[in-house]
Amino acid sequence: MSFSFSAVPEAINSKLGMNLPIKEALVLLILAGKYDNHLWRIILLVAQYHLMQIPTNDGGAGDDTSSASSSMTYFVGIFGYAVTAIGIWLRPHFANTKARPKFGSIFVTGCDSGMGKATVIGLVKAQCGDNNRYDQIFAGCYDPKGALASYEKELTEEELKCVTLVALDVTDDDSVNEAARTVREWIYKNNKGRKNKSGSEELLGLTGLVQFHGVAFNGPSAYMPIEMYTRQLDVNFVGTIRIVQALLPLLKKSAKNSAGYRSRIVLTGTGGGSCSPCPPLLTAYMSSKFALEAYSQSLKQELFMTDCRIDVSVINPGFVKPTMLISEGTRISASMWVACEEKLGSSVAKDEYGAMLDHFTHYSALQPGTHVSKIVEATKHALLSRIPRSSYKVGIDSKLAPIVGMMPTGVREWIARHGIYGILSPAGTVPGYKV
Repeated sequence: MSFSFSAVPEAINSKLGMNLPIKEALVLLILAGKYDNHLWRIILLVAQYHLMQIPTNDGGAGDDTSSASSSMTYFVGIFGYAVTAIGIWLRPHFANTKARPKFGSIFVTGCDSGMGKATVIGLVKAQCGDNNRYDQIFAGCYDPKGALASYEKELTEEELKCVTLVALDVTDDDSVNEAARTVREWIYKNNKGRKNKSGSEELLGLTGLVQFHGVAFNGPSAYMPIEMYTRQLDVNFVGTIRIVQALLPLLKKSAKNSAGYRSRIVLTGTGGGSCSPCPPLLTAYMSSKFALEAYSQSLKQELFMTDCRIDVSVINPGFVKPTMLISEGTRISASMWVACEEKLGSSVAKDEYGAMLDHFTHYSALQPGTHVSKIVEATKHALLSRIPRSSYKVGIDSKLAPIVGMMPTGVREWIARHGIYGILSPAGTVPGYKV
C-alpha cells in the first residue's frame, strides 16, 4: 500500500473545509502565545508569510470564476496575515490571562526608591479597600526611617497599614536573618487560627518574594578595583541568594495551602536576559546579572524536581525612568575614578576611559526609557497569573536585546558598540576611540 505525504493537506482541507495556510496560521497564532522570546515570535511571523504564498487550487486555468476566487483568497490571506501578525506580536501567553486571588503576604526588596518602592505602592494602591488583598506587604529598605518619610507622602494612613517596612542590608547575614525573623513573627501573630475552606486551621504565610535591590558599577575592567567587583556581585548576586535561602522555608510552607496556589519568586535581571549583548565598561554589572540568570534557571528546575510548587520568574527591564539611575550612576562613577587613582597612583584609568564613560552617561540620559509603572505591571502578572512567564522583557530595548544577542558574533558586537558609542547612538560617535 503506497502513501503520499502530498495527500495529507488535501485530506485535511476536504475534512475541515478550510484553506491549509489559514488553518496553519491559526496554529501559529496559538503557538505564539507560548513564547515570551520575541525572536521566536518574529520567526512565526515569517512562517505565516511563507504559508500565505502557498498557491491554492480553486479551479482550472483561464476560468474567470476561478480567477476571481483566487483574488478573493489572496486578499483574505493578506487580511488574515495582518490579523495574525498583530496577534502574534501583541498577545503572547494566551493561557495566562486569568488571575488568581491574592493571598498570604509578599516581601519586596530594594524598596527605598525606584522599582521596589513603585512596586510596593502599586500593590498597596491596587488592594486597599478590596476584599481580595494580601495580608501584608513587607518592604525591605536599606534605610527604613528615611523610606518611611517618603512612603508617608504617597500613601494614606489606611494604606500604610498594609505595609511593614523592614531594615535590610542584603550583604549582611545578620540583617537578612533578622528580616526573615520579622516576617515569621508577623505571620504567626496575625494568622494563627485562620481557617481554610474545610474548616481546619491553616497558617497562610509568605507567598511571594520580589527582589529589586541592586547597584551598577561601570568602569574599565583593566583598572576598576577588585573591591568594586566584589561589592557588585555581593549585592546583585550573592545578596539575592541570601534572601532566597532565608525566606524559602516560608515560601515552601505557604505553597502547601489547601487551595493549591503556588508561591512565587520574582528576581530582577537586565535587558534581554542571558542573550543580551555586552557593551564596553559594563563587565561588573553584566557579570552579576548573567550570574543571576543562571541561578534563576537552576533554582526553578530544583524547585520543580522536588515538587515544591514555587514558580520563579525574572523581570528583565531595559532603561527604566524615573529612577535614580543617572544621578546615582554619576556619583558612583566619580567614586570609581577616585578609587582607581588611589590604587594606581595616577589618573591613567580616567585618562584612557573617562571620555568613554562620560559618553555612556550622556547616552543613558538621552534614552526615553520605560516608565517604572510597566515594571509594576509585570510584577503583578508574575505574582498573580496562574501560569507566570519565566522572563518578562519590559521595554522595547529589552525586547530587542535578545534578538541582537542571537545574531552572528561580528554583527552582535558591531551593534553593541555602535548602538551606544557609534553611528546608531543618539549621543553620536564618541571621539578618540575605535568604534
